[in-house]
Amino acid sequence: CGRCHVACPIQTSGMAFSPRDLILDLREYADALSIAPHARLDQQRVKEDGRKILFGARVAALDGLSVAGGLIKEESLWPCTTCMACQDICPVGVEHVPVIVQLRRSLVAKGKLDEHLQEAFANLQRYGNSFGQSERKRAVWTQELGFKPKDARKEPVEWLWFLGEYACYHPALQDSTRALARVLMSARLDYGILYEAERNSGNDARRAGEEGLFELLREKNIAAMEKAKFNHIFTTDPHVYNTLKNEYPDLNHGRHPVHHYSELLVDLFERGRLKVTNKLNYRVTYHDPCYLGRYNGVYEAPRKVLRALGVELKEMPRSRRDSFCCGAGGGRIWMEEIGEAHSRPSEVRVREAAAVNGVDTLVVACPKDYVMFQDALKTTGLEGKLAVKDLTGLVEEAVNPPGAVQRCHFANDVSAYNRQAA
Repeated sequence: CGRCHVACPIQTSGMAFSPRDLILDLREYADALSIAPHARLDQQRVKEDGRKILFGARVAALDGLSVAGGLIKEESLWPCTTCMACQDICPVGVEHVPVIVQLRRSLVAKGKLDEHLQEAFANLQRYGNSFGQSERKRAVWTQELGFKPKDARKEPVEWLWFLGEYACYHPALQDSTRALARVLMSARLDYGILYEAERNSGNDARRAGEEGLFELLREKNIAAMEKAKFNHIFTTDPHVYNTLKNEYPDLNHGRHPVHHYSELLVDLFERGRLKVTNKLNYRVTYHDPCYLGRYNGVYEAPRKVLRALGVELKEMPRSRRDSFCCGAGGGRIWMEEIGEAHSRPSEVRVREAAAVNGVDTLVVACPKDYVMFQDALKTTGLEGKLAVKDLTGLVEEAVNPPGAVQRCHFANDVSAYNRQAA
């Protein structure tokens, strides 16, 4: 029916990709197989723009030299961000994303992938992160905290904070990571981190077609977590949240619930562990991350936090289940742009946010969203007209006004910080 075609952020941006056409091509190939399983199918298909493309689909031998016998171009499989907008809107339940991921696996197995994606995979294999940084630098963000978070490998904690690599390594995100750490200290939350034992969760590697690498990363993370003592897990990155929650079935035998940090903050506000001392007067709109919203149904928690801070929240036309992808998912954040696009998904989204009447701030709850939208502000000329802020930064601004936390920088450990906070 084409609903997926209209919903797709990549197609909307003008790139040569359509989830509808992909499914129709696969159906055509399956029909050909069922009709003439031992024949060679040579046919021409007329595209919407009138150009004719000759296909030589080798129906008899699925030798893996082409995708669906040549009906599907290899490069057409990589623009997908796995945002699941197509799948969510489909009235008959077609599962586009698993099909695309499976086809990507066949290409990865043959080494047919973007060189930047290949580099990311190599870094994940060697270092456990796509940045190619030493594992010893994973906790470098803690150096400017003024206190040292507990090491969950060495002492029991109530909460294990599984940060994700972007929150740890990306320079533009480390301030947000420290902000959340200070907020949690203010709430006297008993939490710890895995330091260099944490690895990339594997969510995006899996969606990009590297199943073996995902399994390796999962195995290492589970081994690290099984050596730690904790009762709950919370994450910074929705991509990590999705994987730990849904794709780590052996994680301590499922005994430990996984939360996104926004859900944890709601609980801390509701129990009085966090209190707003500085009401914020921003007019904001909120972007629902694909892997938090469509994949896992978490829509209210970030909004409850925003309302607690006193901001005025205005929704974009496409919000909640209809949210428009930032363009980073499915490994796309590691890849070069494929073909020409009128606008990248991130550019489309910041323009949509800027068009909301009276809004001065676009709030995000995903590290990758922050990176994509900050870049989009520059390329769209919206820098200085619209601010992109992480939810954690707003929470600290409302809970720990400037100066309140800095006075505690003499603290050498968690207990000293807690005594000062008390």
